[in-house]
Formats: sequence, C-alpha cells, structure tokens
Amino acid sequence: MKKKGWLRKAAITWLIGLFLIAVFADFIANDRPLIAKAEGELRFPVLHEYGSALGLTAPYQPVVRNWKRVDTEWALWPVVPYSAGATDLKNSNFKSPFDAQETGPRARHYLGTDKLGRDVLAGLIAGSRVAIFVGIGSLLISLLIGVPMGGVAGFFGNDGLRGSRARWWGRSVGGLLGVLYAWISLLPYFRVESFGLTVALLITGFIVGGWLLSLLLRLVPFFRKPTSFPADSIFLQVVELFVNIPGLVLLIALLAVINQPSLWIVVLVIGVLRWPYVARHLRAELLRIRSLPYIEAARISGLGKWRILFHHALPNALGPLMIVSAFGLGGAILLEAFLSFLGIGIPTDQVTWGSLLRASRSRPDAWWLAVFPGVLLTFTVLAANILGERN
Repeated sequence: MKKKGWLRKAAITWLIGLFLIAVFADFIANDRPLIAKAEGELRFPVLHEYGSALGLTAPYQPVVRNWKRVDTEWALWPVVPYSAGATDLKNSNFKSPFDAQETGPRARHYLGTDKLGRDVLAGLIAGSRVAIFVGIGSLLISLLIGVPMGGVAGFFGNDGLRGSRARWWGRSVGGLLGVLYAWISLLPYFRVESFGLTVALLITGFIVGGWLLSLLLRLVPFFRKPTSFPADSIFLQVVELFVNIPGLVLLIALLAVINQPSLWIVVLVIGVLRWPYVARHLRAELLRIRSLPYIEAARISGLGKWRILFHHALPNALGPLMIVSAFGLGGAILLEAFLSFLGIGIPTDQVTWGSLLRASRSRPDAWWLAVFPGVLLTFTVLAANILGERN
C-alpha cells in the first residue's frame, strides 16, 4: 500500500508539473525576452505578444522581428532562450547535446538540435502544451457525450422513460435532421469558422429540429399514445457500432481527408471516438447503483427520477468514472503522438512529441530526438495509468 501511495503521489506530481509547463510554456522557452529595456523603454515582449493576440495592445513600434539582434540595455531571458520552431543555422544538421555548439553568449542547446537547428528542449516544452490540450480537450468531449448517454441508459434502462411517441420520434429523428440541416445549409450560409459557434449552431439545430417534428407528430393520433423509450437498447446498439469499427483506422481516414489540419479537429475526433469507453463503465456502475436500498428509499419518498439520478445516483458513480477518465487521458495523449508521428491531422508547423520522434527516422544516430520525447511520452502515459488504477 505504501508503494502504491508513493507511485500515485509521483504520478500526480508529474502530471501537475506537465500541466504547469504547458500553461507557462512561452515563459519557459522563447526567443523573446521576458523583460527588456530598449531605447530607454521597459518592455515585456512575451506578455505584450499575448495582448496583441487578444487585440488588447498595439504592436511595439518599431516592430522587432528578432530580439536577439536588438541592442538592449539589459534583458531577462527565459530559461530556454529558443522558440520551438525557430531555426539556428549555425547549429543545424543534428547537433548532439554533447557536441561543440556555436551559440555565442546564448545558452547551449541542452538537448541538441534537429536538421534545421531547432532546439529539442524548446520543442519538448511546446509539445507538452499540445499533449495537455489534446488530452484534456478530448477527455472533456468524451465526458460530455458519454456521461449523458451512459447515465440515461444505465439508470432508466428500457422502461424508465415514458412519454408520447411524438416526443421520442421528434427528439431523435427531428434532432438528427436538424443537425444535418444546420451542417449542410446554415454553416455555409453564415460562414461560421469558429469551433465554438459551430457547436452552438449544431446544438441549436438539434433542439429546434426535435421540437418542430414533435409538434407535427402530435397531430397524428398514433404518435400521441404514451410508450417507453428503449434507451438502454439503443445505447447498446450505438456502442456496438462504434466498438466494431476500428477506431484508429477510422481516425486516420477522417483526418486524412481534411484539407486544413487543426488541433481542434483532432481533439473533436478523438473525443467522439472514445466516448463509448466512458459511457459503458458509467452504465455498468449505474445498473448496480439503481438497485441499492437508498435509491429505492428515494423513490418511495416521492423524489423525481431525474433528481434521484443527478443528486443521488450519479455522484456515487464518479469514482469509477474518474478511473476511466485517467486511462482516457493517457490514451488520448498517446494517440495524438501517434498521429503526429505519422504526420496526419496535425499542422506541419506544430512541434509535438510525435513530430520529434518522426524527425529521428531520417537520422537514426540522432538518438536524442527519439530518447527525450519517448521518455516524456512514456512517463506521461504511465502517470495517467497509475492514477487510473484502483487503490
């Protein structure tokens, strides 16, 4: 037990440290100084870059393209004074961490460089941001899809939800038609390019489409009759469909046909493909919980079904859900590295752990390009898996 406790603490420390590195990556590795005094003015280039990206500040005048050539009175540089994609031609052609390097007064490339002289340590720091973004983002999407579906299927089964046929047919068929209409007709018309607005428009199409079809079907006497909604059977059929399709093959096929690679798309696709793992475990846990005495007592006391689900059943199913989420986090990070290694779905100018591993293929003797990202990837996935193990 003591060994397991020590491992869990080490895993938590590793993941928290990786998260902090990802958040403050630009302050740790950057070819711009953190603080500099130039032309009698105190400047904060890294913070100012964030302000310019948000439209809060105007660019410095005159615009500085290369801070390393600026004659500053004094400057405070990051620990790693190199950006992930910046080239150093004097140290190009795979400089080992132990080779002689021509860096002048600047810091060495502590973990070596690649063919173009890009700093490996800066690439690892930038890659941690990609790994955390893809891991957490895809996990949230899988939870947003898997928790409602697994929760409803496990708690209500096939007989727990009752309503008119117009209600069920309207929300299922009408919602699907509304999403298709929004995707095919409304998105091109409004020229929506933001990921958040796209999701909001699709959700609106689902709600409006389901509501309209429900209203129309209520005019037919057959659809006004009450019936049970077979939530569990439908859920099992959908999960079986997702599980039987090879996820990795489908992921590669989807990303290969996308004209403009984007991390948002990678996050979305991975999250959509991994939700069945969350939903199945939650369903199994709720099947056990719904027959426990305290749930029966809540029903006898007159509490509503949805209130029992959200206030009593679902909170007690969070333990197994957290375990599945931990494994999902490691799996998503590993899957992103695999896609980067293949060069699929990730922008070509984005430095990731997988892209560093891919660069080592052209130069097998450049061991540092394979060892350092491989170690980081292994420790990260291992830390997530340790968190997923039961005590």
